[in-house]
Amino acid sequence: MTRPDRLRSFATMTTTPSVLTRLGRDYAFVLPGFFISLFAFVLLVPLFTLALGTAVIWIGVWLLPLVLLVAAGFAELSRNRVRLWGGRLDQPAYRRGGTGINGSLRYLTDPRRWLDLLFETLIAFPVRTLTFVVSVAWTAGALGGTTYVLWGHYLPRGEQEYPLAAGMLEALTGGAIPDAVATSYAVESVVNLLIGVLFLLTLPAVMRGLALLDASTTVAALGAGPAPGYPMPAGPRVA
Repeated sequence: MTRPDRLRSFATMTTTPSVLTRLGRDYAFVLPGFFISLFAFVLLVPLFTLALGTAVIWIGVWLLPLVLLVAAGFAELSRNRVRLWGGRLDQPAYRRGGTGINGSLRYLTDPRRWLDLLFETLIAFPVRTLTFVVSVAWTAGALGGTTYVLWGHYLPRGEQEYPLAAGMLEALTGGAIPDAVATSYAVESVVNLLIGVLFLLTLPAVMRGLALLDASTTVAALGAGPAPGYPMPAGPRVA
């Protein structure tokens, strides 16, 4: 290998993130997203409902611009989280507001802000709930299975002391293994260890897929692009 080849190889090794680094980045992106979306959902939905309910007496008309501004703030947070994770997301263009009440009402004519509200209330929360639940369940399966031998003995037992291993061995061997062996704690621990190792080995790929699902949804909904009925200006403008 020539010296330039060695230098390129070293540069690749030093710039390519390790599996653990990438896994930590995916965790840092996926797990907080659920709590952020939960907070956005419980804040925006009541505010929007209140604005609609009081629109007939004009209070809601003045409240709607505030709702859209809050939604745009959460949307910008979502964009920044994608960028910190390593994704590319261009800044979209917003229509500028103005001073006074009439200027605030101009926010109501911006389709981009309504898209932010739609994303943060009806899209982000279900998607991030799914990614959070799967990530926690997969992590629990990996950690619980690999450490079962340390704590499994303290679990309360029913009539059959270790049903997981016994049921699997019964299905695989047709009852050829004696019950004394199939229902032993050692066999149960080995079965849980194998399951935990399987979850552990697939954990980086699962977390990467969940992070990609969240990021791709965010980019598709909140990335730069002409909103319906609104021509894209030469440069991004954020009010």
